[in-house]
Amino acid sequence: MSENRVDPTVAGLFLVGLITLFFGLLGVLLYGKVADAGALLGYINVILIPLSLVFLVFTYMAGKVGNAFATALFGFVAIALFSVTIALGVGSMYAFIILGVFFILFALVAFMIGAPKLLAILLIFTALIYIFVALFVNAGNNGDDPLTFALLFGIFGILAGAVGTYMAIALSTEKLPVF
Repeated sequence: MSENRVDPTVAGLFLVGLITLFFGLLGVLLYGKVADAGALLGYINVILIPLSLVFLVFTYMAGKVGNAFATALFGFVAIALFSVTIALGVGSMYAFIILGVFFILFALVAFMIGAPKLLAILLIFTALIYIFVALFVNAGNNGDDPLTFALLFGIFGILAGAVGTYMAIALSTEKLPVF
């Protein structure tokens, strides 16, 4: 009997795709004034802690199969998701900017180790989501229109969701190219 296991990289990429797509749609809903920002941020805080725990499981699974990059990346994503709950609670833009910078650093490492370029693009889009969320959180303090930043993190969230989901499907079916 053959053993079928879920590749933690594929599962993690699929979950990253879904999460970033969710944030992208959230940004577009905020821009269109379809949803109240305070209520949506409350719902986000409720789901981020369980998601961070799921990524801790993916971190363990990736480490168990010997994928050091996925182990480090998923561990960081778990910490990042948990950190967002704290950052949203205190309204600090700096936590989001720091997380965005770390995602850019992961993108550089991915590029340097020869990982698929789509992974580096996914990480850069994710970094831009965090940076535009930081600007969204701070927009009221300096007179900027927060809805512009909501639209921007929405666009990059949808793009990151598409890239993450495509990579997960391409890696799991092995019928689509991963660039």
